[in-house]
Amino acid sequence: GTQPANIMDNQTDFEKALTTLKKVVYKNRVRIREFLVDFDKLRSGFIYPNHFLTALSMAGLSAHLTPKEMQAICDTYTVARSPSLIMCDYKTFLNDVEIVFTLPNLEKTPLAEVAAEPIELLDKTRYDFSSKVLTEGDEGLLQAVMQRLTDIVSKRGTPVKPFFDDAAADDHSAKMYGHVTVPQFKQCVSTKLELKVTNEESQVICHKYSHEDKPEFINYIAFSNTVDPPAKYTDF
Repeated sequence: GTQPANIMDNQTDFEKALTTLKKVVYKNRVRIREFLVDFDKLRSGFIYPNHFLTALSMAGLSAHLTPKEMQAICDTYTVARSPSLIMCDYKTFLNDVEIVFTLPNLEKTPLAEVAAEPIELLDKTRYDFSSKVLTEGDEGLLQAVMQRLTDIVSKRGTPVKPFFDDAAADDHSAKMYGHVTVPQFKQCVSTKLELKVTNEESQVICHKYSHEDKPEFINYIAFSNTVDPPAKYTDF
C-alpha cells in the first residue's frame, strides 16, 4: 500500500497550497465562490473534480499554484457520493477558505469567537474600499451623498483623510488600523470637516463603511478614498 511518508507529503503539499490560496484569495479579494457555483446548477454544494480545477484556474489561481498543488487541494475535498459518483465538496472548501473573510454563521452565533486573521494575511490595502453591498434604496442614497461630498471636498482641495488620521492617533482612541469609532467619525465629518449630512445619510455612510466584525468602527480609509481627489491631483 501507500507508504506513510507519501501521505505526509501530500498533507504538507495540501496545507502549503491552501495557505497560498487563502493569501491570494484574501489579498486580491478573489470571488472564488462565484466561479465554483457556476458549475453547480442545482446548488448541491458538490461539483465534478475537473470542474473544481477549471474554476480555480478561471479565478486566476493557476498563476499562483502549481498543477500539483491544485490537484492536492482538489483531492483533499473529493468524496465518493456513491461508488460511481466521485465529486468535489466545494462547499466545505469554501467554508475553509472563507474563514479569512468572516465566519459564515456569525449572524446566528454572534458570540462565536472570530479566529484572528493569520498575521501574514494582514494586508493593509484591504481597507482601501468597502465591499459591503447595501439595499438598493440605501445604495442610491449613499451614491447621492457621496457624490455631493466628493464635489465639496474637490472644490475645497483639502483631502479629508488627514483629519481622520489625527482622530485615530488620539491617545484615547481605540487602536484599529484605518478605523475610528462611530462618534469620532461623525464628529470629524460635522465639526472638523464641516460637511453637512442628514441623520439618514450619516446612518447609511456608517453602515457602508463600518467594519465587518466590529460595526462600532468606521473604515475612514475607504471613506476618504471615495471622497478625496485622486492623489495625482493633490501632489501640487
